[in-house]
Amino acid sequence: MSATGEGKERNQALRRVADRLARRRTPPGVADGTIPLWDASFFGLDRIALFREADTRTRQSVLAGCADELLAESWRIECCGIDYCARMALTAESDDERHLFVLIGADEARHAAWLAPWIAARAPAPDPFNRFIAGLAETGNRQALAYLLQVVLEGFGITHYSALGAHCRDAGLADIFRCLSREEALHHAAGLAAFWPERLTLHDRRFLADAAQTFLEMIRCGPQGVVAALDQGIGLVDQNDTAAAFCALESEAGSAAKLARLRRLMTQPGMHWLVDTLAAGGLFDPCPALDCARIYTARR
Repeated sequence: MSATGEGKERNQALRRVADRLARRRTPPGVADGTIPLWDASFFGLDRIALFREADTRTRQSVLAGCADELLAESWRIECCGIDYCARMALTAESDDERHLFVLIGADEARHAAWLAPWIAARAPAPDPFNRFIAGLAETGNRQALAYLLQVVLEGFGITHYSALGAHCRDAGLADIFRCLSREEALHHAAGLAAFWPERLTLHDRRFLADAAQTFLEMIRCGPQGVVAALDQGIGLVDQNDTAAAFCALESEAGSAAKLARLRRLMTQPGMHWLVDTLAAGGLFDPCPALDCARIYTARR
């Protein structure tokens, strides 16, 4: 057998063992495709006439697209968490800190393994949000990442995963998201302990200001993924149709609630300078439906 073949075989064996270890606490499941994982009201699609008037197969296709996007996003975030924890463990300043990040990294690996069977073969390519998070994990320094990824993002994940679990129509997947929500709370608490704002350098502060602005801009522009699934399944003729969809989805109110939650998470001791800068730039204010539609049309 060639060296290339041996290497491939070894990697496959490693992957099989890793999968068994990662899934040992929760049996993996997979969507059977007979019912939507989340119903139309969860996404707000029941308020859109185009969706209500579509035939059953089309409605199911739109709901499947929304679910695929949610699952792929969740899985990719957990995968980024593995990379982040590996970096933090390698550069830890004490045995306690190294131990903590190894444990969190093991959680992230298990979460990714639980979600992997639910990722459809047609899962969407990484969207701007996923690419942004992956870029942060690769380029940020320790303290900046502890703040953004653990204090803010994992803190936000507590309620996000809780909502996914509460409304999921598959009992097994609902249990997975409820478990993720509980463990995100522990990871968020670890971030609060690991983050020392007084250690932020000038470079870190600039990195945080730029990254937080980019992150909030993505939240401000509403449920782009839901509108994309609607457009792909039913078709939105023009920008007016798209704006009407964002309006019916109550995107401004939904984004306002998320932005308020993020502002609370960002308001940590020593970080008022960042929150004040972002607020002065209007970054905690949601975009109107027409602006959301323009952003969607530009990305189409």
